Amino acid sequence: MLALAATCPLAVRAGTPAPSYADWFDRLPCVDRIGRCFDASIGGQPVEVIEAEAEYQRLHDEIRRINPNLREVYWQVREPLSGSAAMAVAVRANALGGPHVGEPEAAPRVTIHPLDGQRLAATRDLVANGSVRMNGQATVSRQNTLAQDTLPPGGYVFSIRYHGSLNWDRKSVLLTVR
Repeated sequence: MLALAATCPLAVRAGTPAPSYADWFDRLPCVDRIGRCFDASIGGQPVEVIEAEAEYQRLHDEIRRINPNLREVYWQVREPLSGSAAMAVAVRANALGGPHVGEPEAAPRVTIHPLDGQRLAATRDLVANGSVRMNGQATVSRQNTLAQDTLPPGGYVFSIRYHGSLNWDRKSVLLTVR
């Protein structure tokens, strides 16, 4: 199981919002889609940045060994959560992202990535995407929908997609379920 970071603040590059060690383009602050432009909480606990770049790199390397598709996990929930509390994800616009992504238009989309071999019960659903069309018809994709209301113990990465009235952003969050 991954140990969550105990942070020690680093000197921040002038004008760069957290995480200060990640790419930043001040004229398009949300373009990197790494979660700077909205705030989130999981199970009532705040999602916080992994402050130290060395700690980020250590966790990044460990996560990539487990799942090479996971990247840019700059965020964490420090305290372990119960399996049912982890299912409560809340988002809101923040001062940086409000003018760029707008207020939430829908519930966040959350993709759950188990890190310790947990097996999650899911159903396969076909979902129409009205914003993408092919020959005038909405495209259809398959998604796995969680079929349980609690998570087994272990480490997880939650990929939270924020759908705002103006744009979108994504935040990948490391957390532990006890």
